[in-house]
Amino acid sequence: MPVRSLVASQFGVTLVQTVLPGVHTGATLKYLRGIFGAGRGEALAPPSALLTQGEALEGGDAEGRFDLDVGVLATAGGLRLGARMRNVREPSVGPVRLERHTRVGVAFDAEAAGGGPLTIAFDADVDAYAVASGARRVVALGAERWLWNR
Repeated sequence: MPVRSLVASQFGVTLVQTVLPGVHTGATLKYLRGIFGAGRGEALAPPSALLTQGEALEGGDAEGRFDLDVGVLATAGGLRLGARMRNVREPSVGPVRLERHTRVGVAFDAEAAGGGPLTIAFDADVDAYAVASGARRVVALGAERWLWNR
């Protein structure tokens, strides 16, 4: 049974800039270094055995790629709107491609708008992304209420 392994590490520098009052942008310029290996083994083995198999895989030539993540945050009163995109250039290491991942969100801070200490937030993935069990898209809704002083 084929077994594949990707070992990756990254180094990044983040830059943030206010472009207008209440509008902030940021970018992380990153260098990704990865080693991809492939071979034959038992894919349904326990995790400790898979790690041992991964060390013995063939291939293993290191590859380096430059990429970036970007984001924007806009605030007005108690309203916050944000978006971020990871893996903008969709770098590849061997046959593995790190897909672009975009997420947007909105939050309302009632206290910043003159109300009580309550925050409500919603965020969602713009497009589905691949995970081991198939395509995935996450949507989240949350609220936070302080009962005592911050």
